[in-house]
Amino acid sequence: MGAEDFGPLGSSFEFIHRNLDSFKIKQEVDKRGIHGYIDHCARLAAATGVAAGSGGGLTLALGIPADIANTVAQQFKVTLAVIYHRTGRYAVSFEEFMKIVALSVGVEASAKGLEYLVIKVAQEVLKRLSARVVGRLIPLVGAVVGGTLNYAFIKGIGSSLLVFADDIFDDRTEGGSGSLRAA
Repeated sequence: MGAEDFGPLGSSFEFIHRNLDSFKIKQEVDKRGIHGYIDHCARLAAATGVAAGSGGGLTLALGIPADIANTVAQQFKVTLAVIYHRTGRYAVSFEEFMKIVALSVGVEASAKGLEYLVIKVAQEVLKRLSARVVGRLIPLVGAVVGGTLNYAFIKGIGSSLLVFADDIFDDRTEGGSGSLRAA
């Protein structure tokens, strides 16, 4: 069963995963270091947060979907960067990748399957990102709120991923991607 089998959400996540330039992410992590790369992605997410909130209600309709898409893309890039940083691998299957994404947002990767995992991850990400919509209705305040919260969200994802034990990043080991233990 592929992600396309359970609707546009799974297809969207799979599309983002498939279109990440994993080799470029590897190069950027090698150049900037993992913390520098996480900060870079957080700044990119903050930029769309500022843009989506700067015009208040006028930019809300178009800005929020673009902001969410960019923030999810940055989250996925940070996840892949940390996987590379911890294992040396910069290409992972969608299923393995989603298990690690799930752990990074506090969703337990269970045996219920990929469909369940994608839905739970989407619910958690959308819950976290949509909670900020009200603050974006006021111009300028919305820009500060949107940018600050996007930045904090991506930095938090990076920090969460960096504390996991190495074996969760390696699906080839027993218990890989299923264990949630701090390093």
